[in-house]
Amino acid sequence: PALRRLATWSRPKGGYFISLDTAKPIARRVVAMVKEAGVAITPAGATFPFGRDPQDSNIRISPIRPSIIELEKAIEVLAVCIKLASSGI
Repeated sequence: PALRRLATWSRPKGGYFISLDTAKPIARRVVAMVKEAGVAITPAGATFPFGRDPQDSNIRISPIRPSIIELEKAIEVLAVCIKLASSGI
């Protein structure tokens, strides 16, 4: 079966903010799931005026001095939540 792209992200140039865009309008759901799992994350749509993302697809990732192990675990949680939310679970 063909692989389906669930999200795309930017590669920071000079900064450390990563802009992640989900393929479906699930950003708020993903952020809620990630928070439920105990990972602190920027609110969905934070890059838009008044935090209102009309596509509900943008998540700003702004790691603040985590260890590599903490960052890997947080990104793994984020990836699982994107997969779950994309599947409708």
